[in-house]
Amino acid sequence: MRQIAIALALTLILAHSLGCAKKQKFHQADLPDPKSYQAHFHEVDSNGDGIVTWEEFEDYFPEAELRAFEILDTNKDKVVDHDEWHKFEEAHGTKHKHSSGSY
Repeated sequence: MRQIAIALALTLILAHSLGCAKKQKFHQADLPDPKSYQAHFHEVDSNGDGIVTWEEFEDYFPEAELRAFEILDTNKDKVVDHDEWHKFEEAHGTKHKHSSGSY
């Protein structure tokens, strides 16, 4: 009986530890409401050059903070490319559903 109680206690401790373990985050900083930045990349890339500048980002999201753009720009090259955009969406669970055709 004592062995069962010990095994149960260890199982509960392990389950609690795993449940409370900090989940890995894509970004080191917290982004205010990631769902407010949900859009198709090509919609934000207004000139169609394959990158989003701060100006394009701010035009599309007028309430945006520079900090949000900097978080998206994971390689710190001052622009957000298509891969960075989709990694952000996936990391925050805001990945859009693809409609027929390309985006």
